[in-house]
Amino acid sequence: MSLKILSPLSKVSDVLPLAEAGAKEFYCGIVPAEWEKRFSFIASINLRHDRVANFQSFKELSKAVDLASGHNIPVFAVFNALFYSQNQFPLVLDYARKVAESGVSKLIVSDPALISFFNENDLNAEIALSTAAPAFNSASFSFFKQLGVKRIVLPRHLSVEEISFLAKKAKELNLELEAFVLNALCPYIDGLCTLQHVGKNPESVSVQELACRMPFEVEVLSDANESAKRSAALRAKTWQNTFPESCGLCALPFFKKAGIGSLKIAGRGNSSEKKLADVKMVANAISLLGLPEQEFRSEMHKLFFKSNHARCNFKNCYYAKKGLL
Repeated sequence: MSLKILSPLSKVSDVLPLAEAGAKEFYCGIVPAEWEKRFSFIASINLRHDRVANFQSFKELSKAVDLASGHNIPVFAVFNALFYSQNQFPLVLDYARKVAESGVSKLIVSDPALISFFNENDLNAEIALSTAAPAFNSASFSFFKQLGVKRIVLPRHLSVEEISFLAKKAKELNLELEAFVLNALCPYIDGLCTLQHVGKNPESVSVQELACRMPFEVEVLSDANESAKRSAALRAKTWQNTFPESCGLCALPFFKKAGIGSLKIAGRGNSSEKKLADVKMVANAISLLGLPEQEFRSEMHKLFFKSNHARCNFKNCYYAKKGLL
């Protein structure tokens, strides 16, 4: 199975450069003016609460989809708020219909109730399960398959070993999988996070404003010795006031062997320049997959350093637990 680059998209003008750089799939969000007026970005229709990360109109989205279609690139739209109120459901359904009619290939959804609501109302669109509804095990894969889900976005915290196991179950169920490879690594679990990622400025959210990055104290509840507990506490606190550039490219050989179809680049709110650089970086990594494992890993470390002027460490490695540093 070939590895496809799944790139974030938030501007029509980014479609062609990203396609030429190697993007094979796009995902995007849309927050129409009507939604913003009624509910504000605090209650965004997806998990990005800023304008810069979203299209603002269906006309704008349709232009992007048309351009992508000209390069045979599917576009996915994100409806992955953790939940919606009862009075929001009809409006979300209306938006989902408009998005599907524009040619969007899949809807990325997290709320099982919304998936069921779409099914009950005969929405003609395939569903991908967002990482915000984390599928941790094979039983959850079976459950969401029964709901009609076609693809699962793997949770960020899973190890390569766990992903390999789940990939076998996905193959049995004929489910597509995508895994994160760049940006937005978080030590916490998306689907269990109830913090609002909202800032003072609806144009763009600053990492310094995120509650999970503010100073905090850690108490380790464990039977481990005091030295191990101190080490664990210090490691947890390293995430204060920081959101480092992050990477999982060393895991590409494992993903290819396991049958992971799509490599997800996080960062819908990133600049056009950053999105383009990220796609080129992943395309470069894919082109080097024929190298021996250790040589490939060394080349990935060089790529990361060249792109971010930082060396690989546990805080910026998606799959550090498997010794990929």
